[in-house]
Amino acid sequence: MNIYRIMLANALVLIILGIYGYISSGSATALIAPAIGVILAALAFPVKNENKTAAHIAVGLTLISAIMFFVIGFKRDNMIVVVMAILTTLALFMYIMDFKRRKQEREGAN
Repeated sequence: MNIYRIMLANALVLIILGIYGYISSGSATALIAPAIGVILAALAFPVKNENKTAAHIAVGLTLISAIMFFVIGFKRDNMIVVVMAILTTLALFMYIMDFKRRKQEREGAN
């Protein structure tokens, strides 16, 4: 599993849905999701090169984003934000599964 591809896909979804939300609502706070998407996209390239620090930063940012999207999505009854929350949570679980797989591989190699 290439985790950087999942990271790029999640970033693309956040950028597209965030821009759509900004166009449809005109609210500047809708640009938070695209900003997070740009940061995740920038972190995907160091993650591709096995940079553990970038991977951990990306996972932390994804966790905070998922929580934020769920709270805001349900509070404002906004389905676009809830969709971003669900997809971001799915990406988070894939990151965690990849971390577990890599740890098992390292332990098996010893």
